[in-house]
Amino acid sequence: MAPRSVLDELLQGPSPAQWNALSAYDGTLTRKDFVERLDWVFDPAHGIQRYLRLSSEAVVVYPTPAQNGEPLAVVRFAATTSIKRPLPVRFRSPRQFRDQPAAPGVLPLSGLRIAIDPADIGGRWAALEDRSVEFRGYGRINEGDMNLLVGRRLRQELERLGASVFLVRDKAEPVLPVSSVELLGSVETLLKERPELAPERFRRWQSGKASADRTALRVAANFFITKTLETRARVALVQRSFQPDITIVLQHNATPESTDGLLTKINRNIFFVDGACLPEEMQDAEQRYRVLLKLLENVTPIETEVGDRIARRFEAVTGFPPVLYGNSANTVTVAPQNPYVVARNLALNRDHDGPVVVTEPYFMNQPETLARLLAGDYSGERIVAGKPRISIFFEYARCVAEGLVATYGRSTGSNSRAARP
Repeated sequence: MAPRSVLDELLQGPSPAQWNALSAYDGTLTRKDFVERLDWVFDPAHGIQRYLRLSSEAVVVYPTPAQNGEPLAVVRFAATTSIKRPLPVRFRSPRQFRDQPAAPGVLPLSGLRIAIDPADIGGRWAALEDRSVEFRGYGRINEGDMNLLVGRRLRQELERLGASVFLVRDKAEPVLPVSSVELLGSVETLLKERPELAPERFRRWQSGKASADRTALRVAANFFITKTLETRARVALVQRSFQPDITIVLQHNATPESTDGLLTKINRNIFFVDGACLPEEMQDAEQRYRVLLKLLENVTPIETEVGDRIARRFEAVTGFPPVLYGNSANTVTVAPQNPYVVARNLALNRDHDGPVVVTEPYFMNQPETLARLLAGDYSGERIVAGKPRISIFFEYARCVAEGLVATYGRSTGSNSRAARP
């Protein structure tokens, strides 16, 4: 497929058929359900609600805040909770797995379909995607490379536990089948026609410059590849190749000082589910469509349960407290008894289909963690930062796997024991 055809396919907004398909959720939720999910999780700032007209019978979706023209979609509410229709979704809930009989020899995650997306790219792309930092006296880390090491370990762990696993990338290269040279011929048109798709970092870089010269276009091409287009290419790949019950997006965290190569004394964990959209984000039709689809699919209970179980394993293993986002301008607390799990409108958890949890444990710029990251992946234990330790990448993967077993797994005796490092 030619580069422009690939770009057109990845960048097209929601089609009339996609909007119309939301009617498949007719009768699956009450008006009260809809309003609660919208206000509490997905749109606490009320950015999307200008595009919606609510009645006691239905929600009507319009293309503009003025609510002019033909509606894009109409979804009818169930009159009462007792007569709701089943959800027309392809993913399965944790209860559907836990309630199955634990037959002899069946592995804890047998039949579960899990997509793993190691965020970022790494390798030669790390500096371009702003995910490469040199720490004086320690060395350089590329987050994309580390996410990939965790992804490979996690695939191994989950397959050992019986799951079917799709690793979205297995090398430090973009999934996007368009090179920066090929993209260069289209990027000027993209900037003119779809300026909202330009990554925020490029918009800051370009601010105040009179026009997009050749250098700016090269920079824009690299930003489009490493951010906007790469995300969409990964989503499209999973949609073509796999049908996950849950998607796990792997990242590592850091404090803002890490950008300048500075260290921190503290260490914390955080885990994200979809939601907490900002008003300016709701001006984008694609994001409005994704918000409504995720709301209608009711992904939040599954994402929250998975995030909660994974967070508790990390808390038990690392002892690190949570990043205290709470209810803020761009986050919402979804698990009242677990401050580690919050909703946030991130591209990968919004765009991947079905339930998605983004994991962000560890501060990469904390000295012990940094030493462990730079030690690489290995088997068994080594003395790292003055103590015998297993690989941090295996520790990360095992915590995620054990959290998924706690969420979806059947009790199968010895089969559920953790693997040796």
